[in-house]
Amino acid sequence: MAKTPQKNEEEGAPVEENKKLPLKTILVFLAVMLVEGGAITTVFLVAGGPAKVEADVEAQMAAELADRPTTLEVVADRFQNTKTGRTYLYDTEVYVVVRQKDRDVIEKKLEELEHQLATDIAKIIRRAEPAHLLEPTLTTLTRQFHAAIEERLGTDDEGNSMVQEVLIRKCQQYRADL
Repeated sequence: MAKTPQKNEEEGAPVEENKKLPLKTILVFLAVMLVEGGAITTVFLVAGGPAKVEADVEAQMAAELADRPTTLEVVADRFQNTKTGRTYLYDTEVYVVVRQKDRDVIEKKLEELEHQLATDIAKIIRRAEPAHLLEPTLTTLTRQFHAAIEERLGTDDEGNSMVQEVLIRKCQQYRADL
């Protein structure tokens, strides 16, 4: 008996029962893939590995020196506070810690803004509560000085603060109305 193709009921077209795999197409595809793989491998073997990379010691040292912290004096003066009803003078020295690469810019700005910064610090001390002036770590004054100095000096090209830290080296209280 010969097999007759069955008819699809909806389309009325004959449907084949046995479909063969396209063996020739698969073999050609595999041969092309093997040739491509061999060509790429040969090119990489002939070309050699990547070029040797050596660190530039001088550039690395320069980068480390640029990020090294340095200290600059902002103000050294006596400022008055009368919040307790008595007049006290506070002998004060304030410094900022900046990166070495920003040192020249900061020094120039400190010279230009010397009087404005001294006025800002004087205002902070005049308005300060006695408890803030007598804190062992001077945390409140340090925070307020940092904000005032940062506002005056601005930021670097990347938008980061150039002032890393504010140091109050001396803040000694002297009674002035004896």
